Amino acid sequence: MKHILIKDITKTIKFLDQDLVIKQLTVKGVKELQKGLDTETTVDAIKTLATIFRATVVGAESMKDEDFEAFPIEPLTKLSNDILEFNGLGAGDDKGNKLGK
Repeated sequence: MKHILIKDITKTIKFLDQDLVIKQLTVKGVKELQKGLDTETTVDAIKTLATIFRATVVGAESMKDEDFEAFPIEPLTKLSNDILEFNGLGAGDDKGNKLGK
């Protein structure tokens, strides 16, 4: 399968009435993201969201944790769910139903 060309997979979604491009992570990218999340010493939802966004939102790579505190929580939570679902990490049961909806 080495002959298969790997391309970035992106999707444009709305966030605060603006277009935002998110990307799918590779298996390696998911492992790196998980490793980064595992090294956090405190459970902080905003830091976790910031880590995920920097890894998946085009243009957010250099944002600081504090930058995310200016966003309203509901759109931020929806964006987080959209990112996780797009990356195959959305919460669901074994029948394909979404959880928490």
